[in-house]
Amino acid sequence: MSFTSLEFIFIFMPLCIAGYYLMPRRFRNVFLLLASLIFYSFGELDRMYILVAAIVLNYLTGLIMSALSDKRGLRTAVLVLSLIYNAGILFGYKYLMYRYGAQNVALPLGLSFFTFRTISYCLDVYWDMMPANKNILDVALYISFFPQISMGPISRYTDLIKEIRERSFDAVSFNEGIRRIIEGLFKKLVIADTLLPAIDTCFALDASQRSVSFAWLGLFAFLIQLYFDFMGYTDIAIGLGQVFGFRLPENFDYPYAAPSVTEFWNRWHMTLGAWMKNYIYIPVFRLCQSRKLSKLTCYLISSLFVWLFVGAWHGVGMKTIYYGLYYYILIALERIVSDRKKARRKKLGIKKEPMKLSSKIGAHIYMLIAIIIGQLLFKCESMGQYGTYLAGMLGLSHNPLTQAETWFYLKQDIVPLMIGTVFSLPLFPVLMKKKAVKMIQPVLYLAMFVTALAFAFTSTYQSFVYFRF
Repeated sequence: MSFTSLEFIFIFMPLCIAGYYLMPRRFRNVFLLLASLIFYSFGELDRMYILVAAIVLNYLTGLIMSALSDKRGLRTAVLVLSLIYNAGILFGYKYLMYRYGAQNVALPLGLSFFTFRTISYCLDVYWDMMPANKNILDVALYISFFPQISMGPISRYTDLIKEIRERSFDAVSFNEGIRRIIEGLFKKLVIADTLLPAIDTCFALDASQRSVSFAWLGLFAFLIQLYFDFMGYTDIAIGLGQVFGFRLPENFDYPYAAPSVTEFWNRWHMTLGAWMKNYIYIPVFRLCQSRKLSKLTCYLISSLFVWLFVGAWHGVGMKTIYYGLYYYILIALERIVSDRKKARRKKLGIKKEPMKLSSKIGAHIYMLIAIIIGQLLFKCESMGQYGTYLAGMLGLSHNPLTQAETWFYLKQDIVPLMIGTVFSLPLFPVLMKKKAVKMIQPVLYLAMFVTALAFAFTSTYQSFVYFRF
């Protein structure tokens, strides 16, 4: 069941909210767990056993590690077995997708995201950051909470368990949650899904038939569509969390406004970045430090592990590894240049000066070019398609400068493209604080909701991009 389906908007979500608040407080977690399992069963009933097994096995892992607190060797062995199981299921499916084709093998719904949470639970218990939870219902709700199960945002066990155990109704947070849900529906249905026909048409054309202008338009539309597709889901998930009293972490912070590739990834899918920092980067970094390696060397090795993981997670085959390595090289170079500048300032005894406007513009242009090249690799199905598409963008494929499709889709999609461009920059929060806008907020959100519903009724269903990860 998708957040943008009519069944979810008009049946599941209203019944969930009403049932939750009609339920006695002591039964609300049980209600949410049952709702989460029902939500999951709508899309993956035949593979529900994978989710149930993840809950039971990781719950038992926590208890066993707790019982072995004075036997470090056995405790570590139990952890390693649990990590092999959790990661093995995920990458086992990834291998099957590579072996038999992604069109023939699909990941179980939310496998990546609830695997991140199971690993978080086991490692947090192993590191004694939290005691093992003896209440299986708490662990089950943490792993399967339906607003998060499909695509995150990824909450750390030590953070979410506090709200699972105790939370209260907050009218302000409830209203903010409803607004976030409306924003998410609008972003997904009105902006992201509207751009898909142009993107699909563009990428389906042969390189010689795709003009330079259409290649650029198709890629630009994809960058907007990808952001608002994932951001739309995140808004709905966070909004649902707020409605039920949970404060789920933010996942985006206007990444297209970033001045560098490093900053872009610090603002894009932030909860995945935080997860990788806590469970991959820091452990590897500390291991490198124990080998008396330099700080920069430890950074480069740890970051390599992170970006190889990012590449492998974003798909199957060598293309995704190249995707990870591309960003690793850029970010590593940015770190080396930054360190050298810092060392030079220290040597000369000068302070870091604010960037001039020209430098900011130059840095932003560099970031956009780097992201365009990188995200095209994410979109293309193979390195061959990537090469031909990139050549077509540069006019190296004997392709025309323009064509009828360019103007057709530009005129058709100019509104979502403009809205997407404007609101990919940090302007919306500023506008919302204006007194005049505050006065018409209810009307504005009503218009957004009605428009989103109109698109939901008339558009063909389009799944969220990150569902397949």
